[in-house]
Amino acid sequence: MLKVASLLAVTAAVPKLLDTRWYTGFAAGTLIYMLTGGWKNAKILWYTFPRDFMLIWNIICVELFIKKMDKKKMVVADYLTLHAKNTPDKIAYQSADTNEKLTYKEANELANKVANYFYELGYRKGDVVALVMENRVEYLPIWLGLSKLGVITALINTNLRGDSLQHCIDIAGCKSVIYSKMFHEAIDAINTTKVEVFSWEEVNENIKSLVNLLKTSSTTEPFRQEISVLDKMIYIYTSGTTGLPKPAIIRGSRFGFMGIGIAYLSGIQADDILYNTLPLYHSNGGCGMAGACLFMGCTLISKQKFSASKFFEDCCKYDCTIFNYIGETCRYLLAQPSRDSDKQHKIRFCTGNGLRGSIWKEFQSRFNLSAVKEFYGATEGNASMMNCTGYPGAVGYMPPFLTFAIPTKIIRVDKETGEIIRGPDGLAIDSKPGEPGELVSMIKNQATKQFDGYVNKEATKKKIAYDIFSKGDSAFISGDIFTRDEYGYHYFQDRTGDTFRWKGENVSTNEVEGVISKSVKLNDVCVYGVEVNGIEGKAGMACIVDPQRHLNIDELYAEVSKTLPPYARPVFIRLSDEIAQTGTHKFQKTSLRKQSFNPTECGDDHLFYFDGKQKKYLPLDQNIYNEILNQKIKF
Repeated sequence: MLKVASLLAVTAAVPKLLDTRWYTGFAAGTLIYMLTGGWKNAKILWYTFPRDFMLIWNIICVELFIKKMDKKKMVVADYLTLHAKNTPDKIAYQSADTNEKLTYKEANELANKVANYFYELGYRKGDVVALVMENRVEYLPIWLGLSKLGVITALINTNLRGDSLQHCIDIAGCKSVIYSKMFHEAIDAINTTKVEVFSWEEVNENIKSLVNLLKTSSTTEPFRQEISVLDKMIYIYTSGTTGLPKPAIIRGSRFGFMGIGIAYLSGIQADDILYNTLPLYHSNGGCGMAGACLFMGCTLISKQKFSASKFFEDCCKYDCTIFNYIGETCRYLLAQPSRDSDKQHKIRFCTGNGLRGSIWKEFQSRFNLSAVKEFYGATEGNASMMNCTGYPGAVGYMPPFLTFAIPTKIIRVDKETGEIIRGPDGLAIDSKPGEPGELVSMIKNQATKQFDGYVNKEATKKKIAYDIFSKGDSAFISGDIFTRDEYGYHYFQDRTGDTFRWKGENVSTNEVEGVISKSVKLNDVCVYGVEVNGIEGKAGMACIVDPQRHLNIDELYAEVSKTLPPYARPVFIRLSDEIAQTGTHKFQKTSLRKQSFNPTECGDDHLFYFDGKQKKYLPLDQNIYNEILNQKIKF
């Protein structure tokens, strides 16, 4: 502040003293500013200005895009209609499993059939329909068609069964369920007496087949109700790593922000062919990738299930130019043996989230990618960013000198409770560069900062904090721990619920997983904290997929002791056949924490504990477990 004050003082004084114009004073002040230590800020500004200018420009373009849609009374599905008119024969959606394809004209006609059929049934704006379907060419036209009526589609995770599936249908207030044949048993096993049930294909004589019902439905544009891009359009469910899934509200404006935002910031063009192996019920594949494709008029190639061995073969086969990812898919790809297709593809860049900095450069180099464009964004939240420059390890960046223009920042939180630390004025305190804190974003009534949260209002309230940037404001609290550097690059550290405290230090599970994963040749690794009787905090435990039990436990310790500080090294190791995951490859840590290091709970898995005297991991059986509980073995 002193340097800035000096700059302003010189700028004002020099013209008066020397009888020169104002810019002479400014030049003199700038020179003095730099000579008195201002070079650091000048260097940062020089480095970040082109990057930040493009970011601000693209944010403005996204806002104008949404406002233009609203002014013209357009909705998201209108872009399907638009491309059907302008490029009717261009492939819109194609399956990498069956090779089925739909042109933009065919996709729009299918969407219109769905809309007209459900309109005749009496469905109107605000009604909710559940969609339980694998990745296939009809998936997007179905919910886009319903959105032409203002009907909300709840995109159900296809991995759910029983009570969880029932919960997702009930909590969204669904009026009907559309499902594909492969999920008939799952739907048949729950209570559907309160909803109308449609199978896409013909299953049996008691279930209505939409394919048959739509044969006589009109392909013309449906009757247009009073609907807006600001209306609720779809529900996307949280992954349910803890508790039951919650439906997050995605309005047309939010979908537009995700889709066109990724397209603008990453550089997706109309002639690109996008390859997607992530589920279309998920925000990455179903909003980000699908939205970019829809708005730009690209071709979207979808696969039902990610296959590491076939991934780049598919990219070559379909001439794909872009693919999306989550961190685990990148690791699976790296673990594959080298193939010619690794570099013979036409991929320009990839975009996604969760790629670890420890394998970033290796991944980009091996697969000959010109750039990796990581992004961050919670499904239900308004805190989003993108790493357009491809800077290794960063999920995005925020202009360090323009925080007033993009009110998203990292704030200090209590390491023990997660509570926001406030200054004397009652406002949140910004974290310094390199200091971990929670990412928050101001809530505003605009496309890039709107926060709708969940269908459940109480769940929504829990994600809002007040008096963060200024008195009386409100902000979305992400639950994600970040750090930033002096250039404004942001780095994801962990979820607040996943970090744990051991030996007086916070341990990042994400960091430990990265180290161990590299050591064990990229096998699945899940790190979490477990309670130890008589000891404050939680001890680190790593569950590693090793079905054949080939892992050399001594080599593992050598690696973690070389790379990690003592407090971050796992106290317990569990070798397992597999680790339960959600449909988006997130580990289900709740059950692992409950099982802890109890041999009875861990079944046939092999357990080890760290012996501090011998400096090595030793087998953990029931006798050792009892000694730990009785505090005869201490850590």
